[in-house]
Amino acid sequence: MLSYTQLSDIKTKLEKLCQEVSVFIKAEMQKVQQTDIEVKDMNSLVTYVDKNAEIKIVKSLKELVPEAGYITEEGTVVQDSKELMWVIDPLDGTTNFLYKIPHFSISIALMKDGDPILGIVHDVMLDTSYTAIKGHGTYENNLPVKVRKDNNTLDAVIVTGFPYKREPQHIDASLQMIRYCVENCRGIRRLGSAALDLAYVASGKIDLYYENTLNIWDIAAGALLVKEAGGIVSDYHGGNTYLQDGSIIASSPGVYDKMYPVINKLLG
Repeated sequence: MLSYTQLSDIKTKLEKLCQEVSVFIKAEMQKVQQTDIEVKDMNSLVTYVDKNAEIKIVKSLKELVPEAGYITEEGTVVQDSKELMWVIDPLDGTTNFLYKIPHFSISIALMKDGDPILGIVHDVMLDTSYTAIKGHGTYENNLPVKVRKDNNTLDAVIVTGFPYKREPQHIDASLQMIRYCVENCRGIRRLGSAALDLAYVASGKIDLYYENTLNIWDIAAGALLVKEAGGIVSDYHGGNTYLQDGSIIASSPGVYDKMYPVINKLLG
């Protein structure tokens, strides 16, 4: 088992790694051409930037924890199962990146036996690192942060993502949920990077984030950030299978208690 001192040292090196990879990503932002874009699935795009960023990250992580396995979005390394696993999204928010919307991130989590023990979400354009070590709180650029304390949903800012599933029933359910938020909350946003959405919950910038059809690399680091900042993370059914299920609700406790029943009823 890695000690806190070892994890703290790894965290510091991850911050530096993310800063270095961010320099590469920003430099390529003006160079990507339409012909560089590959369509993996509907609304799921990838370029050489995603792949090369992942290669750079994996190369460094192999030196930090040689015995660890990997789960990565772009599959540039063998995906194997070990006690310690790195879970990597080298560019979360690729569509924003391609459209030059300055809101995308790098997400890296270290998991032990399926449980995140270290996480970092790095805002590429703002050069801001959100980090957490299990049992030791959440930090934004090394300053401690907590989820919002306000329990009033009328003052809550909610963030979500739109469903990749285009069947009418999925769209209708999502629109019902959005209508509820418009009528009962301060506002609702769709920002385009699940990892940053979770970091925003953890650092008290927003009150609640919910989304479905996500992958483990989108949320493994961010979920740890929220939990270590005093928040609640669950799937749409109130369970803890969000890393496998792909549905997630992350919130401050007071807002979660009021919003979970609505999300469960309309989307669960």
